[in-house]
Amino acid sequence: MTVRSDLVHSSPQGVELQLDLYLPAGPPAPLCLWLHGGGWARGSRTARAAERLLPVAASGVAVAAVQYRLSGAATFPAPLDDVRAAVRWLRRNAADLGVDAERVGVWGASAGGHLAALLALCPDDRDPDLGDSSVQAAVCWFPVTDLTLRDTDVPAGPPPPFMTGPRTDPSPEALLLGAASLQHVMAEARAASPVTHVHRGAPPFLLVHGDRDGMVPAEHSRALHRALRAQGVDSSLWLLAGANHEDPAFETPASLAAVAAFLRSALAPGAAGTARAGGVS
Repeated sequence: MTVRSDLVHSSPQGVELQLDLYLPAGPPAPLCLWLHGGGWARGSRTARAAERLLPVAASGVAVAAVQYRLSGAATFPAPLDDVRAAVRWLRRNAADLGVDAERVGVWGASAGGHLAALLALCPDDRDPDLGDSSVQAAVCWFPVTDLTLRDTDVPAGPPPPFMTGPRTDPSPEALLLGAASLQHVMAEARAASPVTHVHRGAPPFLLVHGDRDGMVPAEHSRALHRALRAQGVDSSLWLLAGANHEDPAFETPASLAAVAAFLRSALAPGAAGTARAGGVS
């Protein structure tokens, strides 16, 4: 395997954003973007790379761990625009990088899962000259799928171990939208919610959530799964028994093998069409 680090994919407002590419040996491989979690306010593309990204790349799927702007630097839709820019850059440079530009998926956890779902459901067609930002498969781990519910969500389990205090005020979702409270920006919250953008012809989804998630209830994944299936979209929902948010259960060999198998299948030549829909602007 080859790892190419610190590749600049875009420079919004003069700020360089980078990605790391984990490239398996052999012919051009299907590609998956990795989007980290952290409540849109923190986190790093390098976190848990050895535990998560290397095993999937070793299975034959190239992984691009993508940096995006955090909410302290820019509000929504900036992070979505950043990951769209990364898709375009990877497609433009696919031949030099050794990846297959026609077979691109996305995989994200928590806040990254939210962005992954939006990227899959809302390819940006505002300026076709910029290039193709669509993806052909999406894996979403414990994502927020309806921001309007976050003030009233009831956790299904205890707080995950990394939570050492009460929920922040303003909430991460409010900060993402640049507001003091979600109640002040409910229209914007709906527009930033993946469930709002489900449409027929969307790419296949794999949704994975712990049934004891103490931060984002599994109902978020259930609701998106129901909406996708109602539109005839290929969607699979896996609930990990007893698993909390960012639980070690997601990093077991079995869990990662399932992610890799889904991506290889969904991104096989001719397996999935390109999703097209109105974008979030």
